[in-house]
Amino acid sequence: MKKDDVGYLIKLISDKMRAQGDSDLREYDLTFSQVRILGYLHRYGPEATQKEIETWLDVAHPTVVGLVSRLEKNGFVECYTDSKDRRNKLVRLTPKAHEIKEKVDQKRKQNEEQLSSGFSQEEQHELVRLLKKVYLNIE
Repeated sequence: MKKDDVGYLIKLISDKMRAQGDSDLREYDLTFSQVRILGYLHRYGPEATQKEIETWLDVAHPTVVGLVSRLEKNGFVECYTDSKDRRNKLVRLTPKAHEIKEKVDQKRKQNEEQLSSGFSQEEQHELVRLLKKVYLNIE
């Protein structure tokens, strides 16, 4: 594989972003993947079923169970059985998750700015447009 292959470059960027995210979030005892769940709950919550999280993250059930379990152990979410449908396990943010939201959002914003540093506003818009087009090509 050549270093100018689009897929390879996207993989390299993704790996670097995940490593940077994990490093930035270590002080909060969180990982990049766990923050994606917290972000989902902040955006679409205040609670969701594990199945909804699974679908949104596009990951397997055992992956979500592990991530949610660690979030619960560290006090960021609480889990309980849905009283309307006992087959569903609901996940809800705790006050601890709300307390760190601004700090985590700031880290994300800094990383986004780093990704597009050196790009003009027009180039940033073009990059987003092209990345969306790439994503649609593989859907």
